[in-house]
Amino acid sequence: MPLPQPSLHDSPTAPTLTPPAPLPGLGSYYGSRAGKPGYARETSAGNWQVKVHDPTNRLATHDGWLLVGTGWATLPDACSATGLS
Repeated sequence: MPLPQPSLHDSPTAPTLTPPAPLPGLGSYYGSRAGKPGYARETSAGNWQVKVHDPTNRLATHDGWLLVGTGWATLPDACSATGLS
């Protein structure tokens, strides 16, 4: 006859599982720059990156997006520095 298996609920030292704290949401913004679609995103808290879709630019990646710049602390700073509106 098998012995009953103890349950974690029966143990006085049962670990309590708590979900991890949610990460703060990172921002993003779609706009345009020089008549081309643009995208600004927060890659980490307080670090904004701006890309423009310009598949005719030889520096653009295989999917047509060109990194204009990165490292701005706020979205307004990124937009004013790159001309994204």
